[in-house]
Amino acid sequence: MPAHEVRPTPVRTAITHTRVLDGTGNPEYLGDIVLESGIIAGIFPAGSFKDDGATVLIDGAGLVACPGFIDLRGSSDTAPLTDPARHSALTQGVTTEVLGQAGANCAPLTDASASLLRHHLAGMDQDWADRDVEWRTVGQYLDHLDSGTGTNTAYLVPRNAVRNLATGSPADAPGAQQLVAEVKAMADALEQGAVGLSSSAPVATATPAETAELEALCAAVGAYGGYWAPTLDSLAGPVTESATRSVGLAAKTGVPVHLTHLAADSAGAAGLLTVLDRALKAGVDLSCDSHPYLENPGMLASLLPGWARDGQDEDVLARLDDPETVARISSDMEASDVDWDALTIAFVGSGQLAMLVGQSIARIAAIQSSDPVTTLVRILHTDSLATGVLYAAGTEEDLRAILVHRTHTGAGVGFGSDTAGHPGVWGSFPRFVGGLSREAKAMDLPAVIHQLTGRPARRLRLSNRGVLAVGNAADVLVFDPDAIIDMATFADPRQPAAGINHVFVNGVPAVSEHQPTSALAGRALRRGPEGTTQFI
Repeated sequence: MPAHEVRPTPVRTAITHTRVLDGTGNPEYLGDIVLESGIIAGIFPAGSFKDDGATVLIDGAGLVACPGFIDLRGSSDTAPLTDPARHSALTQGVTTEVLGQAGANCAPLTDASASLLRHHLAGMDQDWADRDVEWRTVGQYLDHLDSGTGTNTAYLVPRNAVRNLATGSPADAPGAQQLVAEVKAMADALEQGAVGLSSSAPVATATPAETAELEALCAAVGAYGGYWAPTLDSLAGPVTESATRSVGLAAKTGVPVHLTHLAADSAGAAGLLTVLDRALKAGVDLSCDSHPYLENPGMLASLLPGWARDGQDEDVLARLDDPETVARISSDMEASDVDWDALTIAFVGSGQLAMLVGQSIARIAAIQSSDPVTTLVRILHTDSLATGVLYAAGTEEDLRAILVHRTHTGAGVGFGSDTAGHPGVWGSFPRFVGGLSREAKAMDLPAVIHQLTGRPARRLRLSNRGVLAVGNAADVLVFDPDAIIDMATFADPRQPAAGINHVFVNGVPAVSEHQPTSALAGRALRRGPEGTTQFI
């Protein structure tokens, strides 16, 4: 198959004598699965399919067939724009990614924010130096994605994108008239196919204007049948407090809430999960996600106080260049409970800082005879905020408790770039299956597969994906249950997973006999008028 072929014609394929896990959580059964014209054309008792000479046959004996994995915290918005083949996702069995929670805002755009996005893209992919960002609306962005990606994609609108559209700056909370414009922009995005809203979790110090803004946006999203995905960043503050504020706002506005990047902090997981259980008992429509590693990737800038990181990069850098503002930052951070020894530099944007990679902030501060906050500010200023970090969150017991919770869905690490230095970019989903089920025996295989397929499909309200059923889209994964595991490590993070034999996206082979095909068979999935999500 030619490299990067867009929407190649699906070939009739039969996966025979395979162990079928349909994504519902029900027990497995043996069957023959026939894929034709991009859909699941039939599921028959094992051995009943007869070779007609016109069908590609895959011997599934001893292998498991299940729906393709769904990553509700996909890579950054820009990953499909700079890496349309999406090998890092497909080789771990992911066929659908939700964008809009990390990286640059991709839609809706003003002319000014489109120029900033183009500059950002050109920094990652030189091809964008000679291209323009031609879209402005969410609908146009989804059209662009639909012109060629390896995975299916859905889009959450970042709060800062609609704020920028209404106020001219993501740093400015809207006034009354601007809030009307912001809600209108959110409604337009939902009508054009967005599946919901993403934002940081609400903070205790939010102004009345900021609180009113988030409540109005969430109410609009709920009315359209979308969902809200607040990110719980343990670097930015106590996670249990963030979760409490998030579920409280969801209860007040009626919006379904998906807590993104759920990870314990030094307080542990027990109190955090109690917040979730109480919310469920109160009737809140709630789900969450996390990746299966203790080590989390993040941006060093996220440790700054919220007020200090508002706005565009140039706004933040200007604050870091002002001694009085830096003194205020230092004062605000003195009480922060950061383990500087556990916070290590994962990647940098500037070559002159390359010697810092792998070093802890505490060690760098000691070498520089400085304090950790001053060291942090210096690094951010020199690196133009491009510094990434790795940090441990909670304990193995905390992580296990979150992963087995009844609201949990599996997710990737949320970083699209291999420079993140995190093995989860290539290995999160096989680690769920091989580590959580086969090795740790914390969950049975049908339950783990349900977490990665049927449960996230329900959150997205996918009309025909996430479950193996006749008539559904042929997003299908075939894997070896005895071999599936992540192979990527922190020392060598660009390693495809083991045990992924075949992956089909809309009936087209995306991985064949363990090797990616580079076929661009993915579709942009849009929230429809009835609230369900599909490609149109």
